[in-house]
Amino acid sequence: MRRITKISAISAAALLVAAGVSATTASAAPQAQWTVSNPAANDAFSATNVAAVNAVLTNVTTGATITCSVYAASGTAVDGVYASGAGLATIANATFGTSTTKCNGPLGSKWVSQSVQPMKLNGVTYSGGVTKGTLTGVKVTLTGTSLLGTCNATIEGSANTGTYTNGTGVLEIVPDATPALTVTSASGSCAGLIKTGDKAKFGAKYQVSPVITVTSP
Repeated sequence: MRRITKISAISAAALLVAAGVSATTASAAPQAQWTVSNPAANDAFSATNVAAVNAVLTNVTTGATITCSVYAASGTAVDGVYASGAGLATIANATFGTSTTKCNGPLGSKWVSQSVQPMKLNGVTYSGGVTKGTLTGVKVTLTGTSLLGTCNATIEGSANTGTYTNGTGVLEIVPDATPALTVTSASGSCAGLIKTGDKAKFGAKYQVSPVITVTSP
């Protein structure tokens, strides 16, 4: 039997504030009541990169980019009716690059990245089978190697421009016009490409399996 989760309006408002959910336009207020339908009995999902679509992390401060041809995520989207769009799904683990297929960075550097805490996918507006929303609670570690040595960095914040399409099961993170990711630590041989305080943005396109349906009246 599907689990039905109901959240009071007061609790929902508090969750929205805690999650940092904001509308994608000044006139678009978050919609009330959302429904999530996940065919998986355990409410789990996985996501892999859409073929031939790279994930790109851009250091807006320095202009450096890291490009990944292989990336993935997994988590849960619990069946139910929600009083707000906050926390419709949780990404428990996300990886960018692997030990055999690393991401490409400046100066011939090679990178891998790993999430270190759960992230929340939040719905803000819904229309015609497409949910627009945000990804909050982002915290990932980056490890890069080059002829200069090893660079380690941590990036935290949110991605505030995303869409999920019911018909295709594609989750797309679009680089924010105003970057909401910050490098919170950087050490080692980073060659000035990434340093504490730099601002960053991220873009990627995931194929979600099984296809989850998200709706809001």
